[in-house]
Amino acid sequence: MTKVKTVEPREWQTFLNSFSNRNRGRRARFEIFGPNGSFKEEVQEGKFKSISIDANTVSVTRIYEKSSRELAMTDELTNVRGIAVQYDADYSEDMLEFTDVRGGMTTLHFESRSMLARKGRKL
Repeated sequence: MTKVKTVEPREWQTFLNSFSNRNRGRRARFEIFGPNGSFKEEVQEGKFKSISIDANTVSVTRIYEKSSRELAMTDELTNVRGIAVQYDADYSEDMLEFTDVRGGMTTLHFESRSMLARKGRKL
C-alpha cells in the first residue's frame, strides 16, 4: 500500500536536498497531467542526479547514455505551488508530485527499490 505525504512549502528546499542524496542513481521518468485532462508520458528515462528549487521553479537533473557517453538533461517545472512524495510499500520514495498554479500535475516516477534489490543493484 502506498502513502502520499504533502511537503510543506517552508520544507521544500531541505526536503529536496535530502531527497537528492537518498535517491541519486535511481532510474526516473516524468508523467505530465494537464489541467484539461491531457496526459503525456516521457519516453526518455534517466538516472536521477539532483533536484533543487529556486522560488517556485523546480530543476531536475538526470543522466542518460547516448553513444556510450553519459549526458545530463535538466528539466524545469515552473509555477510550482505544491510538492508531495509518494512512498512505496517498503517506505522508499516512489514518486514526487508537483502541482502548478494552472491545476496541472507533473510526477517524477522512480524505479522501485525492491526491483533494484531483485536485480542485485545497489544505489
